[in-house]
Amino acid sequence: MSGVGDVRVNESRVGVAAAHELLHPEALARLLGGRLPDEPLSTGTGVAYDSRRVRPGDVFFARQGSAGHGVVHADAALAAGAAFVVSDAPHPRALLVSDAWAALVTVATAARALLAAPVVGVTGSAGKTTVKTLLTAALGGRSTPGNLNTVPALAAALVEAARTEAGLPVPGGDLAGEGAPGAPLVLELGVDHPGEMAELVAITRPDHALLTTVGESHLSRLGDVAAVAREKSGLLAAAPGVRVAGEAAARHLPTEVLARTHVTRLLAGEGTVAPAPRAAGAAPLGEAAGRLAGTTLRAFGHAFELPWPGRAMAENALLVLTAARLLGVPPARAFAAMAAARLEKGRLRTLRLREVTVIDDSYNSNPLSAALALEVLGAAPRPRVAFLGDMRELGDVSRQRHLELGGATRDLDLVVAIGQEAAAVAAANPAARHVLTWREAVELIDLVPAGATVLVKGSRSLELENLVAALQERYAPASADRGSRP
Repeated sequence: MSGVGDVRVNESRVGVAAAHELLHPEALARLLGGRLPDEPLSTGTGVAYDSRRVRPGDVFFARQGSAGHGVVHADAALAAGAAFVVSDAPHPRALLVSDAWAALVTVATAARALLAAPVVGVTGSAGKTTVKTLLTAALGGRSTPGNLNTVPALAAALVEAARTEAGLPVPGGDLAGEGAPGAPLVLELGVDHPGEMAELVAITRPDHALLTTVGESHLSRLGDVAAVAREKSGLLAAAPGVRVAGEAAARHLPTEVLARTHVTRLLAGEGTVAPAPRAAGAAPLGEAAGRLAGTTLRAFGHAFELPWPGRAMAENALLVLTAARLLGVPPARAFAAMAAARLEKGRLRTLRLREVTVIDDSYNSNPLSAALALEVLGAAPRPRVAFLGDMRELGDVSRQRHLELGGATRDLDLVVAIGQEAAAVAAANPAARHVLTWREAVELIDLVPAGATVLVKGSRSLELENLVAALQERYAPASADRGSRP
């Protein structure tokens, strides 16, 4: 994988590109220092990096991947309507470059240079997709859907944003949100190895930044929480404008970054808000406190009735309200937009079905997000049920964290552990059942008691969204699901 250096190498050519010519074959060849094929190519209207997601008019970047070279999918991309291919491997309809990854980075950098809209970066070990969705609504902006948070996905988003801002068509574009061209662009930045955040911020050049929280995630490549914090805090360090972090994340920030960052604190119950204890010399730029009582969040002189359950969602809401206020959006207006937003599937969405309520948190899992999801489940009336999948990429602490997760489930009425690593969940909770796949878990749906609240939580590779779908099929919706309200 090419790094930040590739961006610098090509910056001298970025200025020659304009939105209308960014994907024009000849202009792109000049920008990338590439060689055009003999046959003429049509101008592209978007960027694709996965042949299964090609839209008509996309320029398909075929690069080396872990499972092989993308050029083997070039014909499929062209058949799906791709305008042409950019690759470092020969193909009759390819603009040939020396490094397809570096070419994608250069195009992303060029697109970012054309944007007048402010860019807001969001990262964290948990909650970043939800915060991205809520912030997009609060700011009246646009964002990438789902967790499209890698270099290729961000490149596609930046190209689309630049073209849209210039009034150029982007057939079937991916950007979500109601914002008009020129509205803030909210981008989720995800990292799983050292140095990745530096690469992402070099491409996206965020004006403002939010850090949700820091915890044990991707430890198999990052090593420990300190390394996670170093990567995540790189976003705050890079942004010149508004920077906001949750209190749990702020504990991990270097003092020089903390001094330029606003920190949010969520308290429970009533009483006076006391200053947070700080190490000598460690103080944030500002502090915004909110108080949670039941589902009412009191902050900025308002009492907000939250449509989402749990402390984690209240923390997310306070983080977004703080950032929006600092960016000029009144809290009441920001909250009204947030409350109407539809959360992404698999991110702590509550589905009210006949006979059961499902908490769909199936997209991913790590120790922090699993603990927060169990907290939401614990606040629900009995019976309480959890289908818990592996928490992957935890390295040497994996078994211990799964044992701890199992111990935290002993008070539940039914627990199903799913996956090889989740065997430790069942080991710590003798009443739990253990299966290896979501298909086997589906066979246990009939054990769910009537009236239960059912949490589904696990790492993405287990495909537990299929279990959620099976629950929805078994217990048809009681009413139309808005995806954001409990």
